[in-house]
Amino acid sequence: MLPYLDDFYRILKIEKNSSNNTISSYLSDLKSFNNFLEDNKISFKEINNKHIQLFFRSLSDKKLSVKTIRRKASSLSSYFNFLLDRKIIKESPLNGVFLPKLPKRLLPTILTLNEVEDVFKAAENDKNEILSVRDRCILEMLYSSGLRVTEVCDLKLNNIQFDLDVIRFFGKGNRERIVPLTYYARKWLDNYIKNSRRILSSKSNKKTNHVFLSNNGLPLTRMSVWRQVKKYVDLAGITKKISPHTFRHSFATHLIDGGANLIEVQALLGHADISTTEIYTHLSREFVETEYMKAFEKDRN
Repeated sequence: MLPYLDDFYRILKIEKNSSNNTISSYLSDLKSFNNFLEDNKISFKEINNKHIQLFFRSLSDKKLSVKTIRRKASSLSSYFNFLLDRKIIKESPLNGVFLPKLPKRLLPTILTLNEVEDVFKAAENDKNEILSVRDRCILEMLYSSGLRVTEVCDLKLNNIQFDLDVIRFFGKGNRERIVPLTYYARKWLDNYIKNSRRILSSKSNKKTNHVFLSNNGLPLTRMSVWRQVKKYVDLAGITKKISPHTFRHSFATHLIDGGANLIEVQALLGHADISTTEIYTHLSREFVETEYMKAFEKDRN
């Protein structure tokens, strides 16, 4: 049996404040490794990098994905680093172990700061003031609060706490998210609720607590949001393939470009696992390099 698992659990729970899903994932991965040791009659004191390599090979033989194998490697690495810190082992048996490479992921499209502003201006210049205020508010929520389009559509009036400048609601996976309201998000929400929403709400006999309403006074759908986003992206003259989620990707990337901590960005996005947030560090590097080259080439021409 792998030793000190109870202590490792307490470290994850109390010191690292890991989510229940993350802890369950760690313990499940360690359990599968422990089963491998028992099946092959390998004691804890005997473990070396050859045994680790055999373990990963057995996972590959079972047709587990590269992502799953690398996740299990990450769990083992955290466990052995915990043992190293407590001087229970002298070196990690993962040293020198070869791991299969993940296939190259297609990075999501993001908008530059100037492109975000161009889309905002396109909404502000729309002649239908009632709907343009609503749409400008939605664009602000997608970008400066990093909301998913589903979260925008499901947002209720009682989720907004103007006195604390936060939005509090249950998002993906029924996890509570507390999203800070930026100055501009608060400004546009306040404007929309006091003016456009009041008018839109009067167009339907069905009263709703949803924040964003259609021209018929009913809760806005995801498809409606998608259509409005596409409309303003086209008006801004942007040819990139853009969806409402692009603003969330841009929000996270711009935060990291500005020096935000990865854990802070994880909390703002409501990701259960930080590995989901890590893509934005790669995206940010590629984004910066691409924008630098564009600027460099422009200056040379």
